[in-house]
Amino acid sequence: MSEALNVEKIFGEKVFTIEKMKERLTRKVFLEVKRVMEYGGELSMTTADVVAKAMKDWAVENGATHYTHWFQPLTGITAEKHD
Repeated sequence: MSEALNVEKIFGEKVFTIEKMKERLTRKVFLEVKRVMEYGGELSMTTADVVAKAMKDWAVENGATHYTHWFQPLTGITAEKHD
C-alpha cells in the first residue's frame, strides 16, 4: 500500500492562513486582524480592503480564476445578513 495521506497538508495546502497573512500584510493591518480574530470586534473598512486584496492576489497566484464571498459563521447560529 502507498504512503499514508497527510490530510492536513492536502486540505490546508490552499488556505490563506494566519502565517500567509503575516507574510503579506503590513504589521499594522496584521495586528488589527489578529486582534479581531482573538477578541472579536470589527475590522476597519481600510483594513478589510487591504486583507481582501491580499487574499485575492494570493488566490490568483495559486491558480484561482473565480472566487466568491462565502460567509460561514463561527457562532453556531444562523448566518442571516442584517444591515
